[in-house]
Amino acid sequence: MLEVNFGPKALPRLLCGTSPFMGAGQFGLAGQKWYRRFFNHPDRMSEMFVHFCRLGYPGVHVTAYPTIVEAARLTKERHDLKVAISLLPENWEKNLEETRVLDPEVVFVHGAMTDRFLDRRLEDLKSCFEAIRAANAFPGLATHDTCNTLQVLQSDENPLQDEAFGLLLPVNSIGYNVGGSTTEMEELLQSLDSRNPVMGMKVLAAGKLPPLDALEYAFSLPKVRTVTVGVTERWQAAQLAEIMDSIQSASVR
Repeated sequence: MLEVNFGPKALPRLLCGTSPFMGAGQFGLAGQKWYRRFFNHPDRMSEMFVHFCRLGYPGVHVTAYPTIVEAARLTKERHDLKVAISLLPENWEKNLEETRVLDPEVVFVHGAMTDRFLDRRLEDLKSCFEAIRAANAFPGLATHDTCNTLQVLQSDENPLQDEAFGLLLPVNSIGYNVGGSTTEMEELLQSLDSRNPVMGMKVLAAGKLPPLDALEYAFSLPKVRTVTVGVTERWQAAQLAEIMDSIQSASVR
């Protein structure tokens, strides 16, 4: 397994995402089917996490609902699983405490909190960072608006400019959920502080992009260190792993 630095921590370049298990809205009717199949069945989610581990990518991005946390816990009993977490926006402090059982490498403030605080209360996120560091994890911000978030973070008035933290951002070649054009996104990533490594999400744009093209594009972007991609079938995980193996082989030549 090839790991990359993400702040002071190390993560696989590909993590198993969990949005399909939650039946996220972007997946339409298929999402409802996946929710019924996975969400209340930690053992089924754990089977997919284990499959990623066996493929050489022992990492998962956990949205911190109890059943998903339990699935990751079951997996960690059998494998050296690297965990990145997105806290739930309601009662995040309690949620952080509940996820400590996973000993996560990275903990992101949920995008709903980031986007709500972005314009007027960004300084309030410092207390979140302090609590996350106290849990021995590297803090980060998730967002549902890549371009706006990057603009705010690069402004002179940004109260977080002396902080080191990761970012969980939508990144893809068609501008899906990036809040601007791909050109704007690429320019903002280029000028992003190196203390803010990026984990890409929505890389496949909810299945609109071929995995090979999507992953090659994501890893061509400045500051993108790793990506999280959700799957519901083992063959999909195997396909992603094969593509990632090829990308990583090319990068070390």
